[in-house]
Parts: sequence; C-alpha cells; structure tokens
Amino acid sequence: MNTVTYEGIVKYMNSMEFSGMKLGIDRIKTALELFGNPEQKLKIINIVGTNGKGSVAAMMSQILHDAGHKVGMFTSPHLVDVRERIQVGGQMISKQEFREVFLEAKSKLADLTFFELVTLMAVLHFVNKKVEYALFEAGLGGRYDATNFDTGEMTIITKVSLDHTDILGSTVEQIAKDKCGMIKKGQPVVVTHANNGLMGLIRQAAAEKDATLIMAKDTDYELSLKGSFQKENAGIAVQAAKELRIDEETVKKSLRKVKWPGRVEFIEKNVLLDCAHNPGGIEALRRYVETLKYDRLFIIFAVSNNKDYKEMLRRLPEHHELIFTQTSVARRLSIDEVPDDIECTKIREPIKALQHAKSLAGEKDLILVCGSIFLIGDVKSSQLAHVTVN
Repeated sequence: MNTVTYEGIVKYMNSMEFSGMKLGIDRIKTALELFGNPEQKLKIINIVGTNGKGSVAAMMSQILHDAGHKVGMFTSPHLVDVRERIQVGGQMISKQEFREVFLEAKSKLADLTFFELVTLMAVLHFVNKKVEYALFEAGLGGRYDATNFDTGEMTIITKVSLDHTDILGSTVEQIAKDKCGMIKKGQPVVVTHANNGLMGLIRQAAAEKDATLIMAKDTDYELSLKGSFQKENAGIAVQAAKELRIDEETVKKSLRKVKWPGRVEFIEKNVLLDCAHNPGGIEALRRYVETLKYDRLFIIFAVSNNKDYKEMLRRLPEHHELIFTQTSVARRLSIDEVPDDIECTKIREPIKALQHAKSLAGEKDLILVCGSIFLIGDVKSSQLAHVTVN
C-alpha cells in the first residue's frame, strides 16, 4: 500500500482503524522510549471521563492559547478529517506535517494500533512545534489507554457514567476506578462535582498517588457552547485554569469563543447535530432539547454495535418520530439488526435519512441527529461534499 503520499497514508491508516483497539500501554511506552521519551518535553494535561472530554479539551486549549501559551490538543475520534485529532493553537496539523510525522513515527517501529500510532504522532508533532502544554483526551478508559504517559502536569476527570461496559466494567465504580488509573504521582486532579457519588473512590485513588484532589463546580460564566451540561464542563476548565494560575478575565473571554463542532450544533435553522453516544450523553441532550420550542420532533438515530441503544432510546425526548439509520464504520449497528418492535422508519444511508426528515418537517419542526459520533461525521462529510439535503 502507498504510504508515501498523504492520501496513501490516510488510506493505510483507515485500514488500521478497522482492526480495532488493543488496550495496554507497553507498546506505546516502547515506542516513546525508541524516540528518547519526547513526551517528557511537554507539560501534559490528561483528560478522562465518559462524557465531556472533548469539550473540556477545547475549552482548555482556548484558555491556554489566550493566556499566551503554545498549546497542543489531541482528541478522538475525528468527525471528518483524521487531522482534527492533532491541533496546535486551534489549528489542525497540515497535510504535509501529517505526512512527515507519520513517516517519522513509522521509521523506527511498525507494531502499533491505529490509536497508538496517532498518539505517537501527536507527541512528535507537539515536540516538533515546541508546544508548551499538551492536552490529551483518553481514547478509552484511563489505566491502559495509550495516552497514559509516565509524565503529566494534571489529570482532569469529567463525568463518569456507563459506557464501554464490555471492556471497562459493568458498574460505574469499575469504570471510575479504571479512569483513575490516569492519575499521576504528586500532580493535581481536577474532578467535576457531578461525580459526587464516586468521590470516595476517586479520593482514595488520588491519595494513593499523593495527588491533590480539586473539586470543580458548575460555572455561570457566559459560554459559546450550548447546553446546560456545558456549565459542568466549563466549571472543570475554570478550576483547572485557576490551578494553572490563569487570570479570571482571560478565562471568561476564552469561554465566550470556544468552538467544538458536532456538539449541540445547528447546521440549519431546524437541524440540530449532537455527538451524544451513550445513555448519559443522551440524557444531557434531552434536557437541552426540552428547552427548545418546536411543533414536531424528528430524530435521526444511529449507534455503534456495542452500545446500550435501547436505554439510549428510552432517554430520548418524548413525542418524536424516529428514523433509524446506520453509520459508515465497521462497528455500526445495522438497521437490519433493529428489532421490529421498535417503532421507526429505517433508512440505510444517513444523508437519505436527513433528506426524508426534511421532506416531512415544517418550518416550526425540529430535526435532531444523534446517537453516534460517526453519524455526525457522516452527515458533516456529506455537507462538505456538497451533497444536497433539500
């Protein structure tokens, strides 16, 4: 396979992504050692949790940038372009830089998963760009995630709830314990008050690492990101910024201009996209939708095949017309697998599902697209490809 051109590299990496994720930090540790442990040159802030990680990362990136720091941000998954995962100063890595750092990463080793490779590429790129602070959103869990480096300045824990139960554990306590594996010795841990029922467990994990535990509360600052749940995420960012001695006025200004695509995003006047992809995320989205005024609600819904989609459906806003579709990724739930007792219209292609909803919806109706980050990516990809959805 061609791994010399940017396009060839992306095709190769896409084939890697379909092979799945292997938990464990031995491979990434070996890789970093081969490069002389470049991560030690960065002030790393790790972000773990079930929901809100990406939003908190985007907020922290804006705050640190506005405070005069050069900041890198690594998030996952991407919506449209794999380069979204690696950003410096709010700008995606360029195609040329992506190609160069891929070749650099592959020059010394081959046995890495997709996620491990992109994590390594992010570290190398951040060092190449002389980044000061590097924000790393965990891919899955904490203890055995590839972003769990030996070094770190701070760990942030967003709200923990049930997700990936087939891997992380069947209870919220088991999941929280795994995420606490990201805590670094002697470094501060900023945790949202929304984890109040888990604080005993988190406090014990922090104490075992001699880490200072800092509780974050919701903020009433003006936010650019919509949804009451963003007050919780912003509260975490405010507390983390305070710990980093960033002045309050800078924080306030930054939170008014943060952008994070696909999160409560209106792409048209009555078409709302959100990446909610687990029961907790759907619950938070429902609370936001209930604040809106509309006549009828059409919901375009798709999920990955490892999700508790029946519980997600139960938490959707009431009185809606459901259109079940499927994403383009291998681990999707096919519409052929949707039980007949679920009252819905089944349309295989997301863009056709959106076309169908738009044909039914009036000016005062709302179309909500949710259930999977990959679904939002498919819709936004179609937008960028200028596919008409009228």
